Amino acid sequence: MADGGDAPSTSGAPTPVAPRIVEYDPITGVPSEFNEFLPPDCPEYKKWKSAQDGGESLEKLTLKDKAGADVEKLPGGKVKKKTKPQVVLSVAQRQKNKSTTTVAGLELFGVKLSEAGKLFGKKFACGASVVKVASGGEQIEMQGDFLHQIPELLLKNYKNITKDDIFYVDTADGKKIKNYFADDDDDEDDS
Repeated sequence: MADGGDAPSTSGAPTPVAPRIVEYDPITGVPSEFNEFLPPDCPEYKKWKSAQDGGESLEKLTLKDKAGADVEKLPGGKVKKKTKPQVVLSVAQRQKNKSTTTVAGLELFGVKLSEAGKLFGKKFACGASVVKVASGGEQIEMQGDFLHQIPELLLKNYKNITKDDIFYVDTADGKKIKNYFADDDDDEDDS
């Protein structure tokens, strides 16, 4: 304080920086300069890109097939149908007379896989566990061949699963997925 004044010196104290105002894009919710770096398969990027290309909205690109189900349009004009959820049963041979039964797709119906695995294990007196699949989902794997007992148990215990939702992998026919109750419907029509 050699100059005799009581004013603080500004040379030693840092000056506060004003906050930067960032405007977010109303379509994507990120700053506008980041829109082009979004993953191309996310819905926000698709909406932003369609708005940039010609103003067409994503709703105009959605198609409907004859049954009224939504159809997604892929690049190149190809059409991808949205599949309805289904339970797929399969039996695989392990050794000579040992087999495992796999139940996939139950989580699409809101079924907790751990509880369903316990139910299967108690009902069939076998080992049942929830297994992760390479595609990212989960399925129930049981020791033994229960292909013909599981569909009735599913229909009895889970009301949101219908006969049209249960399929099985037919290994004799080249691993094609077939509706489990399709043969029953044909037999009823013949009588």
